[in-house]
Amino acid sequence: MANIGLALNLFSLVSAGGDLQKMQSAQLWISDGKLVEIDSAVIERRGVDALMREDRLVLITINSQGTSVHWHLQSASWSSLYSVISHLRVCPPPFQLNFFVEAWASERFVRAKDAARRIDELIGKSDVRLSRKAYVYERELDKGAMPQLLQLAFDEHVALTDHRVDTVFHEDSNMFYLERAGENSLLSRIMGEHWTSEFAGREEIPDTDFDYEVMSHYEKVLSADVPRFDHVFATITPPGGAPIWASYLRLIVPSQFEDGRVGVSSFCQTSPSTPKLI
Repeated sequence: MANIGLALNLFSLVSAGGDLQKMQSAQLWISDGKLVEIDSAVIERRGVDALMREDRLVLITINSQGTSVHWHLQSASWSSLYSVISHLRVCPPPFQLNFFVEAWASERFVRAKDAARRIDELIGKSDVRLSRKAYVYERELDKGAMPQLLQLAFDEHVALTDHRVDTVFHEDSNMFYLERAGENSLLSRIMGEHWTSEFAGREEIPDTDFDYEVMSHYEKVLSADVPRFDHVFATITPPGGAPIWASYLRLIVPSQFEDGRVGVSSFCQTSPSTPKLI
């Protein structure tokens, strides 16, 4: 097995030659601090996620967009991660750290030393378990601090049907259920129109832990008849995909629908700001 340092130094020579923009993506698998070859048939049969989770492998991807490192926080070999740390300096920036802790989280760094420092910090937190699927931080209801979409929603939320998610309050169950999701809403873009149309109008909660957490403030908005502005950081599992941590800004407004029912409408926009949970 070749030493990972040799492989990365060879790759740095190519990038130094000015051909990085023309290069195809290269994947480097690290096991117990060493570079190993994984047959494409094995990757296809077992899947990338299983190789990292079950075999404790670390994956480095290098292409014209920079360098990405993927690993499972609770199972990755420490020697592999320390080997990555020592060789990041010869990899092309920026650096994207993708680690799995209840769901896939992603952090971006411009400098190799900052990415290396963060990996070292995460190694010391490999036994961390998160008890919640969503974290909601209330922001000041300041229109000027909102992104453009939420500013428009603040003034004209009824008209923005394509971006709006309507949730109706059911008094018998004291619960809010999804009524509709606009095709350009963040929910539809992540989960797909088929998923949103399947659950729309049904008295059912697809993900109890997640929905209880993100909906916990709906009743306050409805009863106070006052909008609320939040920063939400939550795990979302797209149909057929792996769970991811999503960071987004959310505006909730009280609504009364045409048939007389009441509830709330929400508008969400992704946020580049990611709370540091661990």
